[in-house]
Amino acid sequence: MSKIIILHNKIQNNTEDEIDVLAQRDLVQAVCQKLGHEVSSASVGDDIYTDLKKIQSQSPDIIFNLVESGWGKGELLYVAPALLNALKIPYTGVPLDALFLTTNKVLAKKMMRLHHIPTADFYAIGEINRLTPEKTYIVKPIWEEASVGIDTDSVFTLKETSKVEKLKKLSSSHYFIEEYIEGREFNISLLATENGHEVLPPAEMIFSSYFDDKPKVVGYKAKWDETSEEYKQTNRRFGTLDDNGLLKNMILQSCDLCWNSFNLHGYVRVDLRVDDNNQPYILEINGNPCISNDSGFVAALNEAGYHHEYMIKQILKDLN
Repeated sequence: MSKIIILHNKIQNNTEDEIDVLAQRDLVQAVCQKLGHEVSSASVGDDIYTDLKKIQSQSPDIIFNLVESGWGKGELLYVAPALLNALKIPYTGVPLDALFLTTNKVLAKKMMRLHHIPTADFYAIGEINRLTPEKTYIVKPIWEEASVGIDTDSVFTLKETSKVEKLKKLSSSHYFIEEYIEGREFNISLLATENGHEVLPPAEMIFSSYFDDKPKVVGYKAKWDETSEEYKQTNRRFGTLDDNGLLKNMILQSCDLCWNSFNLHGYVRVDLRVDDNNQPYILEINGNPCISNDSGFVAALNEAGYHHEYMIKQILKDLN
């Protein structure tokens, strides 16, 4: 059996999305112990290099990488894997190159276009003159994950001049504009296997009538604020593609392309929208998504009939 250290970021801001990493740590530790591994946990904070050198001195066989930020910023989540890579310490999940690409949503979308993966049109903040009055758009953070910085106010048309004037002032290094796809939203979880990867049962996000006069987006509140209406009125459902084999195959093929084109490993979640013409559009690729017990990834795992032990075994086999 292996000596495993579960690595996660120190809690800096005490936000719900940040604290959730502790639930992931506890799940992974319990399963690794059950599988007979020697397991402990450690965190990285303001001095990541020193923290990792201390970990290196313990000679772990594997680092189970749960780091979701660096110095409290999600856009720096790739720094710890970069150092692990440099120190030649085997680690789980998405490798450094793919993690950097997928964390930067604009780079990811450029990569998708290069590999003919369908994705919504996108623009820099300074390209507002290229937008058309007939379409709806959404402004998104380039780097942040977990729906940080996204809510219904992020959706706009050119007619909403006050919103347009505000977004003109946003940093082009931290925000971009994407065409808003009105339609169905799906989360697709992918898990490494001995022969590549497996696409777990697709989950559709069902928006209640509460959203009839609002943009249908899974924003920060819908993901993390259990007291909010956005959270209560957004629900996950499986099996909604069972009566449409053609669309299901198109979605699965797009996810396969993502896995192969981005050099993905371990475990991944792909978020996408399907328009009224049944055309899927990949919105983003989430490397090392949340695997706490109430996460969408674990829900898909359960839907497939697998247990936590299977998930952890597969992740541990697919090392960088």
